[in-house]
Amino acid sequence: MSHVKTAVMVLVISMVLSLVLAYASIMTIVQTTKSNTERVLNSFVIETSTYIYNSIKNGNDFTTAINANYFVSQFSLENSLDFDGNFLYNKNDRGVSIFKMTNPTTRFSVDNTLNLITTFDLLIPVQFAGKQVTEMRIPIKVTASYILKN
Repeated sequence: MSHVKTAVMVLVISMVLSLVLAYASIMTIVQTTKSNTERVLNSFVIETSTYIYNSIKNGNDFTTAINANYFVSQFSLENSLDFDGNFLYNKNDRGVSIFKMTNPTTRFSVDNTLNLITTFDLLIPVQFAGKQVTEMRIPIKVTASYILKN
């Protein structure tokens, strides 16, 4: 009977450890993706603010749009992501999907500060016994601001 208790304890501890490691792996992917997005968005906000400043300097009062496609291309290039339809994705050496994400949508507002807001959904496959069971969808929102000088 004591062997059964030991086997059950080992099984329970293994399951808990597996969940902790899976959670740590998912959080690493989320934090890395978010920090990479912030880095690219900060670069993009500086480029966009320069564009808006030059537009105002040349006599235009307001910029109605930003080049969000340029941000997506810079983002995918910077993070080594491949494009497939409406998704950007990252695969490992064996071709297994590590994660995929929807195309980032970028909005902006100007009120003495240029505010860029990028939102996307990060989809991480959840596997059990080597098979994909489901995909976890995590919405991510990243903001960057640039204070315009008067």
